[in-house]
Amino acid sequence: MKQIIDDGFIAMLEARDLMVKNPMNGLFGGNRRSQSYGSSAEFADFREYAPGDDLRRIDWNLYARFEKLYLKLFVDERQLHHRIYIDSSASMDWGEPNKAHMALKLAAALGFLAVQSMDRVSFYSLQENTCRDLCRTVVGREAFYNAANTLNRVRFFGDSDVGAAFASLEDIGHGDGLSILISDFLTDSDWKSAVDKLLYHNREVCLIQVLSRDEIAPGFSGKVLMLDSERIDEDDERNFRSEITRTSMKAYAEAFAWHQKELKDFCAARNVSFMTVCSDESIERMLFMKATEVGLIQ
Repeated sequence: MKQIIDDGFIAMLEARDLMVKNPMNGLFGGNRRSQSYGSSAEFADFREYAPGDDLRRIDWNLYARFEKLYLKLFVDERQLHHRIYIDSSASMDWGEPNKAHMALKLAAALGFLAVQSMDRVSFYSLQENTCRDLCRTVVGREAFYNAANTLNRVRFFGDSDVGAAFASLEDIGHGDGLSILISDFLTDSDWKSAVDKLLYHNREVCLIQVLSRDEIAPGFSGKVLMLDSERIDEDDERNFRSEITRTSMKAYAEAFAWHQKELKDFCAARNVSFMTVCSDESIERMLFMKATEVGLIQ
């Protein structure tokens, strides 16, 4: 597989950042606003003095005006932990350009934006009913480059049961960052339960759907043998012969539109960010237009 990052790729991302919509909790020493007050240089609010408060934070100018003691409160800045989950099933290893390559490229871009802002990031591979940690938690650029090499070696094969993989996942984090799930969502697995579990743990969630042009608007016609990309062998019952007609193409278009609407409605009802990208689109368009529109990147 082609390398997913190069110098031009990194330079393109230098002035961008992940958008965290709500103040979150995390480790001390980062750049993200938290839900509590701290000791950064950014002013947040005032409150009345209470016995035991730090006298150094009293605003004596306000005391001179109101003859009452008020404390200056400052923004608390934390280091968040973002988690990126990559559907590594065989259906992702499809299309020209390849969906898997685009998924890894998007994961790398979002991971770089995380470490650039002094956050931590973890990458996971979803295969069968398991969620595999691809590398240790990534902090800093040097660790990111090592992680990018690991991403470049991820293999896409078999099936993936997203719901089952998340059901057994314990280290999911709580209220300390973004959770990004990258998949084609062309599955019968219960991916919705995975999203609900992330939301239950107070994660900000984003779904990125990666599709090939043939999946969005197939150009087939006549008699064809349809081979399921996640088939076990040539005799798998999911394989079948069919004759592609105008009627069947219309039916596919209607089914695809219904599937996309279901995805969008589900995400809108839960305030989950969602975007669909095509593997033949430029990475710049995906990141700087689509990801900006859904509030993932700023």
